[in-house]
Amino acid sequence: MKSFFTFILLAVITFPTVTNAQMSERYLMSAAKLQVHSGPGRNYNIIAEVPQGTQVYVISSEYGDWSTVQHKNINGFVLTKLLTEDSRIAEAERAAKEAEAKKRAAQAAVAKAIADAEAAKKAAEEAARRAIADAERLKRAAEANAALAIADAEAAKRNKMTAAERARAEAEETRRAVEKANQRALNSDVASTPIESTTPSYGSNRNRATSAPIAVSKENKFVGWKKKTYKSGATPKSFEKFKPSFNYKLDNYLKINVGKNTDVVIKLYKMGKTEKDDKCIRVTYIKNSSTQYIRNIPEGEYYVKIAYGKEWMETVKGGKPYGQFTQNALYEKGEDILNFNPIKTDKGINVPSYTLSLDLLSNGTLGYGDGKGDDNITPDSFNDF
Repeated sequence: MKSFFTFILLAVITFPTVTNAQMSERYLMSAAKLQVHSGPGRNYNIIAEVPQGTQVYVISSEYGDWSTVQHKNINGFVLTKLLTEDSRIAEAERAAKEAEAKKRAAQAAVAKAIADAEAAKKAAEEAARRAIADAERLKRAAEANAALAIADAEAAKRNKMTAAERARAEAEETRRAVEKANQRALNSDVASTPIESTTPSYGSNRNRATSAPIAVSKENKFVGWKKKTYKSGATPKSFEKFKPSFNYKLDNYLKINVGKNTDVVIKLYKMGKTEKDDKCIRVTYIKNSSTQYIRNIPEGEYYVKIAYGKEWMETVKGGKPYGQFTQNALYEKGEDILNFNPIKTDKGINVPSYTLSLDLLSNGTLGYGDGKGDDNITPDSFNDF
């Protein structure tokens, strides 16, 4: 199956629309402090605490003993019995909201212009990155072809030298045998004809023997490496010093479906202002024919680096832990940007989530046709942070 990205934007938390009737009343907390939960119950996470006497807006009271409230930029659930009515500033608040709506409209127009400019900038930077990657790939291919040609020339030279040495040795052996036979004949009482060599001396034999094929054994570059087996969701020990990042206030996720032909290790990078500022926030091993979720991802824009293959092994390079697949290994940097920034709408807050499907074809490739799309980064680049 060809590797591809499927993106699903999900509204994980959507609060009901706040009507004018509902916003006409304002409430004060009567308890010592007001605990704001992520859902209508004490079993949900506490996402904020509001001091006593702080004014909060009630969005809806249709959740039994619980009401949804808004305080600053936080929406959540509180016990209704802890709220006391206070409508003294409702009219002023409505006027303030109208002014705020106009302000937001102006800010949205500015933000859109900035976003369009930023998108154009990122597109140009990504095009430059791809051009550099293509040039590096062509350079590696040229270097590999040159090394192969040199190796073939050296092997041919060694074969020629071996054949020449063998022919000289055989000629010398024959010459000595002839001399010994002639000497025996001269010293014998029985007349005999001296024995002559039936093989021309070296350099004149048209049917000179050729050397036997040289047996070349392939060097195992993974000698001394340790084979490791991980369950889906684990972080390989070669990345154990890496510190992941979480935002438990965001109930979002990246869902990864892995096919039957490969295991994968996926690294999720948060994009900075420049490529040097990009930061890896998660590293996860996922076995073939399984599904894994990466949850509670901090807001921002992301891309992934993916290692495909079988037989994960680890070692130490340059004093640092290092890991890679040793069978059918391919390494890829995803081209798509995953935007995990929450989106505010007139109906509430939409929290984006995505689904990513990964697999190799049965021939061990990603199925990009000419293969130029395969392996667009090196194992060293995958291991870097």
